[in-house]
Amino acid sequence: MSDNIDFKQLWSSGKATVPDVSEIFAKADQLNRKIRNKIWRGNIILSLTIIFMIFIWWHYHPQLITTKIGLTLVILAIISFLISTNQMFPLLARTDEETDSQHFLEQMIRIKQKQEFLNKTMLTGYFIFLSIGLFLYMIEYAGRGSLIFQLSAYGITFAWIAFNWFYIRTKTIEKQQNAINDIINRLEAVNKQLLD
Repeated sequence: MSDNIDFKQLWSSGKATVPDVSEIFAKADQLNRKIRNKIWRGNIILSLTIIFMIFIWWHYHPQLITTKIGLTLVILAIISFLISTNQMFPLLARTDEETDSQHFLEQMIRIKQKQEFLNKTMLTGYFIFLSIGLFLYMIEYAGRGSLIFQLSAYGITFAWIAFNWFYIRTKTIEKQQNAINDIINRLEAVNKQLLD
């Protein structure tokens, strides 16, 4: 018996195992389900916000045009954000077991591109219109108080908007990108192994 092992022959005779993509598909389905649930929660909360704002407009009859313009801007910002986020639903369809990894990779890349558009373009527009709308809306009601009250009202409101913009939005986007990039990288590795 010889102690020499021919690794070259052993390597060439071995069959390459095809990676199990079902785990990656399951993780991607879980991510898509989280995104869908987040969109549904956002739809409900933002729709209730619109209803509440219309109720305020109808019940309190604002006198200044700035208040009406502010309410309109906030409502339009919410509606445009809802429309754009709901366009994600067709991309978030449940993964079919028959889907190959290349097709699934392309689908995940489309989801990533749509998320980038939502996070950069739509969210920026939403925050701009929301901020302007709140500023205009608050003129009538904050103007009734003292200067300290006005400064406090505007300061607290815009501090909250800034906190959401610079901290919460950034963390949320980073978390979303990391999750989808992980799945895309794993799918790219699987496709590369299958092609080699």
